[in-house]
Amino acid sequence: MNVKKFLPKTFFGRALTIIVVPMLILQTVLTYFFYERHWEDVGRRLVLGLGGQIAFIISELENDKNSYIKLFKLAEENFMIKSKIDKNNSLKNYEQHKIRSLLDKTLYYSLKERLFKPYKFNTKSLKNRVQIYVQTQQGVITFEVPRKTLHSSTIEVFIIWMVSTSILLICLAFYFMRKQINPLNNIMKAAEELGKGNNNFKLFPKGSFELRLLAKVFIKMRERIKNQIKQRTLMLAGISHDLRTPLTRIKLQIALLKDKNASNNISKDVEEMKEMIDSYLAFAKGEGEEKIENENIYSFFKKIVKNSNNPKKIKVKLKIKKNITFFVKPLAIKRALNNVLSNAFFYARNEILVSATKVQNKGTLIIFEDDGPGVPKNKRDDVIKAFYRIDESRLSKSANTGLGLTITRNIVSEHGGSLKLGDSSIGGLKVKIYLP
Repeated sequence: MNVKKFLPKTFFGRALTIIVVPMLILQTVLTYFFYERHWEDVGRRLVLGLGGQIAFIISELENDKNSYIKLFKLAEENFMIKSKIDKNNSLKNYEQHKIRSLLDKTLYYSLKERLFKPYKFNTKSLKNRVQIYVQTQQGVITFEVPRKTLHSSTIEVFIIWMVSTSILLICLAFYFMRKQINPLNNIMKAAEELGKGNNNFKLFPKGSFELRLLAKVFIKMRERIKNQIKQRTLMLAGISHDLRTPLTRIKLQIALLKDKNASNNISKDVEEMKEMIDSYLAFAKGEGEEKIENENIYSFFKKIVKNSNNPKKIKVKLKIKKNITFFVKPLAIKRALNNVLSNAFFYARNEILVSATKVQNKGTLIIFEDDGPGVPKNKRDDVIKAFYRIDESRLSKSANTGLGLTITRNIVSEHGGSLKLGDSSIGGLKVKIYLP
């Protein structure tokens, strides 16, 4: 049997189990042994006392056979035992029910130590009373005694107090464990936000010493990461400036050339070089410290499609509800979606389908479909890799750097999402982007 299947999945559930399960086992064992010993000792003594009283009544009755009315009255007043005699009946006409309860077992084994005459008993017929039938020379005497005289109330008090204290302790354990888990959940949330690129999530050290120390270590780590990103951004900004400076000089020199055809060709090459440098820098730089904002998806896509370069005039169909929103870094996600759309414009023949829907009431699923040649299954994983191109010959026709989908994947990953490729319903490539 695999015990792991029955264990709680969360840290809170397991910690609570460590406290509650031993407590319940201890309470169960204590209750069982106390209950057994209680009936074995106290219950037996109560039944022995009753047996002695009945034996005394029978003995007195045999000494004075005509005084049973007075004797029965005295027994009821002093012993709370109701008695009646049936002179014309026999014990064999009385039925003995099955021995099941602890009281039945105690009566069966203990009465014989005091009563030396044939007897039977009935604990079922009357709710609050026990009947004992004894065969005597005068007939069958029925003794009725209150059930409470054979049962100690201490066991109910014991069980009530034990259950009450157990519930109280479990509630206290639940409260204190929840207090300990909350700081851990905050650290987990901060780590998740950091993974999405949100470095501004506020985290305050709380809880036990270990959790406070963990939070402080995480905050220091986050600050180091932020400083590294900042330094890298500054360095890349400098590199970008240094690379653009000679390109600008070349463009100025081209403008002074008299051969317009040559200057136009060189200008195109320079523009392609500039686009390639921008792509490389964008890939290396990432999206920095941009803040997350709530954007309307329909309006967001309308702007992207409107501002996109669509030289082949490909038709774009948007299947997006106008009232749904998502939380994203606007500039970063705009760049990511632009890359996918530009790729679709390049390969599509007639149309592109773009849809966006809410998934599981939380995330957003965005799907791009085109009617182009698509991507073979065995190359889909490679397409997302940096600097990979399916058709190397296209380099002569475009400034394709092989970084478009790679940048898109990185931006989507920074948002905590995923990117997958598949077959389009209209014959080309399908790009599925999930954003939480």
